[in-house]
Amino acid sequence: MRGAGAWAPLCLLLAAARPSRLQPPERPVFTCGGILTGESGFIGSEGFPGVYPPNSKCTWKITVPEGKVVVLNFRFIDLESDNLCRYDFVDVYNGHANGQRIGRFCGTFRPGALVSSGNKMMVQMISDANTAGNGFMAMFSAAEPNERGDQYCGGRLERPSGSFKTPNWPDRDYPAGVTCVWHIIAPKNQLIELKFEKFDVERDNYCRYDYVAVFNGGEVNDAKRIGKYCGDSPPA
Repeated sequence: MRGAGAWAPLCLLLAAARPSRLQPPERPVFTCGGILTGESGFIGSEGFPGVYPPNSKCTWKITVPEGKVVVLNFRFIDLESDNLCRYDFVDVYNGHANGQRIGRFCGTFRPGALVSSGNKMMVQMISDANTAGNGFMAMFSAAEPNERGDQYCGGRLERPSGSFKTPNWPDRDYPAGVTCVWHIIAPKNQLIELKFEKFDVERDNYCRYDYVAVFNGGEVNDAKRIGKYCGDSPPA
């Protein structure tokens, strides 16, 4: 499979076994920020799944083993909604400093996997005086670095013009089982023109497997879907 912007379906496997007499594991308690190390773990807004507190600034610094990269997957996000994410938001940074931001997220927009270029990542959540939502919960894990050094799959694009691509393009197939979401923000009172220069996604008459979907607005909402594409012909 090769592609210039593919979403792949998520497959969930539920395995049922005999009931155990062991007590179920305790639900993690999420606090405001922290230092996290290891192969994997969870982070979440303070008090999640309860409503997050106002006027807060929480920072999580994640470190995975040397030679690996950090992969961050948001399982849930519900912050005060704003087109520019000016009030309550989550920032994700490459490394432990706030110089290279991978993306800023708010509302219920759940991005695809975010990947650092090294073994460190920083997540920071800011809330203002008026909160609205249950916050966020995300899982981090260690992974082998991408051969081309691509920093992440998906993200928030706010420049007047630019380009984006799937991981490994054009040298190798895009990874299996990935979901990439790009959120494109145009300057006020301007429209967005999207042009696919190259396109090569697994072909299916109904685009049921690998596909690119384009939505009008900042949410993955089928009611606002402009189109769904697959195959090797760039969408017109």
